[in-house]
Amino acid sequence: MSLIIKPISDFLRIILEFFYSLTNNWGWSIILLTVLIKIILFPTTIKQFQAMNKMKQLQPKLKEIQEKYYKSNPEEYQRRTMELYRKEKVNPFSGCLPLLIQIPILFAIFNLLQNPEYLANVIQDARFLGILLKNNGNLPLAIVSAVTTFFQQKLTTPATAGTDQTQMFLYIMPIMFGFFTYQVNAGIGIYWVVSNMVGIAQQYLINKYFTVKEHLHSKDDESKETTKTKK
Repeated sequence: MSLIIKPISDFLRIILEFFYSLTNNWGWSIILLTVLIKIILFPTTIKQFQAMNKMKQLQPKLKEIQEKYYKSNPEEYQRRTMELYRKEKVNPFSGCLPLLIQIPILFAIFNLLQNPEYLANVIQDARFLGILLKNNGNLPLAIVSAVTTFFQQKLTTPATAGTDQTQMFLYIMPIMFGFFTYQVNAGIGIYWVVSNMVGIAQQYLINKYFTVKEHLHSKDDESKETTKTKK
């Protein structure tokens, strides 16, 4: 793992120190680094939404296959499910890509701000909005982390995904990340909160864009159908 995390930490340190040279504040530097990371990863967020949208459209067919074969013939259920994915050119795991990319970045940020070899000693006395960045156990920050995690999960979860498991994760993940934020130093907590807030804004824009696009596409189809009927 260190073979992956160390180069990322080294690279992020260069960027973070550059932002510090501009702002002279480690808190603002962390925020700018977070925003930059989210902008770079934005294309993968769009791909995640598109993958989830395709999966949402396939739900009726998947449910039909499940009702027919899940209990009576699990092997046939698996075969037909994979066949449907191939036919519709859908990868059920493509929606996980942004998360898989973010995990090593999160570990790298953790390493960068907690490890004395990097910036842990440098930010000893650094403050942001009255928060000492080296300290852990910041309850207000942990609560904000949990709340922003919940809203980001809510926006990225399809409305049709109303399974018990999905609903369970919707509430468990914010608690987990709230606890995580409480345990780590405030600098890492700020990174996670800002990452969530930018993610919420990005997801809102994506949802708006694709909703308008689908609406225009639907109106175009209706117009074509009306033209055919008149002929």
